Amino acid sequence: MFRISLRTPLILLASLFFLTTPLHADVSVFKPFTASYELDWDGPISVSGDTIRQLKKSSDDSWTFESKANSMFASIFEKSHFQWNNKALSPIHYTFKRSVFGKKRNAEISFDWENNRVTNEVDDKPWQMDVTPGVQDKISYQMLLQQELAKGETSFTYQVADGGILKEYKFQVDGQEVIEAPIGVYETIRVKRVREENSPRQTYIWFAPELNYQIIKLKQIEKKDKAYTLLLKELNSN
Repeated sequence: MFRISLRTPLILLASLFFLTTPLHADVSVFKPFTASYELDWDGPISVSGDTIRQLKKSSDDSWTFESKANSMFASIFEKSHFQWNNKALSPIHYTFKRSVFGKKRNAEISFDWENNRVTNEVDDKPWQMDVTPGVQDKISYQMLLQQELAKGETSFTYQVADGGILKEYKFQVDGQEVIEAPIGVYETIRVKRVREENSPRQTYIWFAPELNYQIIKLKQIEKKDKAYTLLLKELNSN
């Protein structure tokens, strides 16, 4: 589903809340996959969309994580190219492309770990910033969250380079629940995003241990009568 504004649920899914690296608790490497989801928006109007997430390994042993979300009025593409060494994830390059009603926005962010520097190549709002090891891009942090969840951790905090500043993303385990999705019915671990106390927004993510901790459902509540729901419909190992 898709809200008719620049702040689309596709952006929320692609950039902030969708976590997609299938890992076992005792495995410290990623596994290639393709996951397909259906997206519904409950609000004044109903519009549907689809999201495809894919993790691929390159010939140089680096990894690429892509998200492609489309609806009738908008499309979002994100890609994180990263290295995974000694249980540490280091982003190399992040790409963002958005089109909403024909209005486009693109961004290219490069990480220079020799000099601990990040450069954003957006033409209208270019920026640079100093970073320390461990800082993530806007989707690479999601890989770490899912791995740590598989290891049994219950709270998660990440520093993310975003808009020329470091933003802190926090999550915590919120319980267990049986979830029914197009792919089937699974026992899940529910994780919520920790926000400011008075924030009207709520985000919940359900992971299925039986599917190697793949996310099976995501729900974001914007206001009382507006909510976005994401459900897994197909999962393939590449």
